[in-house]
Parts: sequence; C-alpha cells; structure tokens
Amino acid sequence: MFALLLLHSSSLLQLFMDSCEDEGCEETALNWVIAAVVVAIVCALLMLAIKWFKKYTAMNLIQKAWSRGQTIILIVFGVLPVLVALLTIWYTTRNFFNYVGVGGLFKGVVFSWLLYVLLMFSGHLLSPWRREIL
Repeated sequence: MFALLLLHSSSLLQLFMDSCEDEGCEETALNWVIAAVVVAIVCALLMLAIKWFKKYTAMNLIQKAWSRGQTIILIVFGVLPVLVALLTIWYTTRNFFNYVGVGGLFKGVVFSWLLYVLLMFSGHLLSPWRREIL
C-alpha cells in the first residue's frame, strides 16, 4: 500500500501514459498499474496452483520430481495469460484505451511480466520446490 502511495505521488505514473492533457489521467495511470500488479499476482498464484495440482496428482515419485527445464517452461508459459488478461483489460476499459495508449500498454505488460517472474521465483524459493529452480 505504501508503495502505491509513493508511486501515486511521483512522476513514475507518467511512464505508463501516452498522453496526459485531461484531469484524472494520474488516477487512470494508477489504476492501470494496479491492474498490472493484480494480474501478475493472480497469474503467478494460478501457475503455482497448476504446478501443485500436477505434482499432487502424479502417480509416482519420478512424475512428482520436476526438472529445472520443466519449471522454466511453466514460468515462461505463464506470461501468455498475463498478456491476454492485460490486453483484455486495456481494450475493454475506455480510459485505459484513450489515456494509457499503446505505449502505456507495452510498459504495463513488461512491468507485469517482470513482477510475475519475480513472484514465480519467490514462490519456488519459499516452497519445498526450491531445488527445482536453483
């Protein structure tokens, strides 16, 4: 919450906007950043849940043990839902489409991808799966 307040008060929000001539564009930029953060968190939790379910339903120990390559493929595959969700949110919300623009969309997607990858690595490092990533 403190980070969002700090982000709101600084000019960093201008990075996520193409144009800011009207009133309320800072609020739109903040909403776009919040949407990118929420999508990254939800997708990371979803991918970790998919991995847990696959490991839980595995028949033997060989299927339960994932290689580093399988884990990296899971993480890379998870960037697609992040992209699709953000494109959908951006296109269906008029303020995002008008004020954030294509440049802000690109920056929001990249920010969300970086946060998603950070969350996935953190989730693996904090879980019993840390050996599958290191």
